[in-house]
Amino acid sequence: MRRAALVCVLLAATALAGCGGGGRGPRERGPEREDNGMIVDERPDGTRIGVRSGRDPNRAYIEATEFKVKGDCPSVITLLRPVANLGPGYENAQTLLGECLVVQADGRDEGLMWIARAADAGWPEAQALLATTYGADSPVRNGEEAAYWLALYDANTSTARVGFRAPDPRPLDALRASLSEADKAAGARRAATWQAKLWLPPADSEGPGLRREDRGRGVFGQQRRPL
Repeated sequence: MRRAALVCVLLAATALAGCGGGGRGPRERGPEREDNGMIVDERPDGTRIGVRSGRDPNRAYIEATEFKVKGDCPSVITLLRPVANLGPGYENAQTLLGECLVVQADGRDEGLMWIARAADAGWPEAQALLATTYGADSPVRNGEEAAYWLALYDANTSTARVGFRAPDPRPLDALRASLSEADKAAGARRAATWQAKLWLPPADSEGPGLRREDRGRGVFGQQRRPL
């Protein structure tokens, strides 16, 4: 009887190991699809991230940066719109999305909106991008606005963070040289009273195919700032 019982226990253990993928623990599992069509990643620290179309925000951002290098902004826009809509913690996605939208014939206003949301949250890459955008020879040229964002970028201590991607200094240097003293003074006055402002998606909206619990986790270590 004892031998028979031992055999049964061994058989049961073998079956469980087979069902578990060779004994892999729950923290080692790859992405899995849930009933609602979302792909969820379970990470080593137990957190879970899910986005539509089987991509988590990190994967979407990585793919988007690769498409950006290739000059494929339409693919960047498709990938990053849902990530940007997650709100605080995704300022890098908002900036890259806006950078691609502003060069589209019908996307300039939306692009400026996304860049401004990231810049208002204190993202220095977005502030530099707005400065050069408003300082360029374009329909949105505005010297005071360019000076304002340039002053914020120059004073932003977040440029010392790990992972900061410094913009090309040449357009910024050219902008500094081209701004009038009046615009510089006006921009500096506005910058002196600046306070971070976080854009939050509507509380009753989960964005295009995204879930509220994914917000604030951020891409590549971005963390939601306390309100």
